[in-house]
Amino acid sequence: MVDRFLEYVRFDTQSDDNSDTCPSTAKQLALGERLVIELTELGLRGVGEPTPSMDDNGYVLAELPGTTGGVVGLCAHIDTAPAFDGCEVKPQIVEAYQGGPIEVGHGVVIDPGDTPELLECVGDTLITTDGSTLLGADDKSGIATIMGALEILTREPGLSHPTVRVCFNPDEEIGRGADRFPLERFDCPVAFTIDGGFTGEISVETFSADKAVVTFKGVSVHPGAAKGKLVNALTYMGKLLDRLPMAESPECTEGREGFYHPVVASGDAASCSVQLIIRDFDTRVVEERGLRLKAMASALMAEETRLDVSVEITEQYRNMFDVLQGHPEILDRLERAVRAAGIEPQLRPVRGGTDGSRLTAMGMPTPNIFAGGINLHGPAEWVSTRVMGQVACTILNLVQVYGEERG
Repeated sequence: MVDRFLEYVRFDTQSDDNSDTCPSTAKQLALGERLVIELTELGLRGVGEPTPSMDDNGYVLAELPGTTGGVVGLCAHIDTAPAFDGCEVKPQIVEAYQGGPIEVGHGVVIDPGDTPELLECVGDTLITTDGSTLLGADDKSGIATIMGALEILTREPGLSHPTVRVCFNPDEEIGRGADRFPLERFDCPVAFTIDGGFTGEISVETFSADKAVVTFKGVSVHPGAAKGKLVNALTYMGKLLDRLPMAESPECTEGREGFYHPVVASGDAASCSVQLIIRDFDTRVVEERGLRLKAMASALMAEETRLDVSVEITEQYRNMFDVLQGHPEILDRLERAVRAAGIEPQLRPVRGGTDGSRLTAMGMPTPNIFAGGINLHGPAEWVSTRVMGQVACTILNLVQVYGEERG
């Protein structure tokens, strides 16, 4: 499993939010092709096809026939975040970690003072970056642990399990992992993403999320003759941003608290726009925040009647708990699987979204299982091989729980 992970992270699979293709980057297909080969070598078959395959959009599908009835899905994403360099990743192995800070290189130090998870890993083998790139444990740890569990299932035919379908998908990091997910072909009554989180963390809750684009159109006049005539769109964009409640920003919230978050602005004095993301665990509150944003825009136009401000709000994803609360047996089975791995489940809401958010809303309940990575999306990223082992054990226990119940 670790050998697979060390191979996978050397594939540059960063996605690109500025691309309109699927996958957003062709380089994701290289790892997808490799996974098709490995799934075939394990003896898995395709989903509706004789052998594992990758479709034109970069979704890799495979199936391990069950020893009992029923179907369970496992999902992980191929892409890594575009936020930090993911090219020429050079993973480093720290054997029998002795505690204290780890200098990984290029001035990057992983310190237990900032990363308390390290305190749980004394004696572990850790995998870090060399400080110049991200590692890619998000989500190549998820892929490697699924592959490790599948390898054990193929070697141990006596383990009871339903048919296990696997999907490795592109573009999760840019919010498009579910856009072209082959849901009808995958056809699972329940699935699990293996993505992020430390030992024992499982999630049946995510943010509900909307995107807002606020566009300002002013009156452009030469500044030398602007008195009483100029309406500077940038000035009013600044006023709107100033009126956003600071207490409801990412830097001032935690736990189940939501926020407004401006992410990008562009334009000039004549016309400009700002994009925000709106988040909360309560879908109703997300919608209320959108209405408050529109009210702020209306107030600005009332102050300056020559100004035009439009607010376009787009739904991104919804809290998976809105659906999963109606399926308590899924969480019960998942908690049993974690405990059977010798660890206590840590039920944590995700202050973000997963592919499971969209997939759940699309009709396939899909909670998330921890994958072990820490300090994701940056040069201080690392993973414990012990925790990766716990992930694989949890997967094996989970499919056996479903297999025994079906049996």
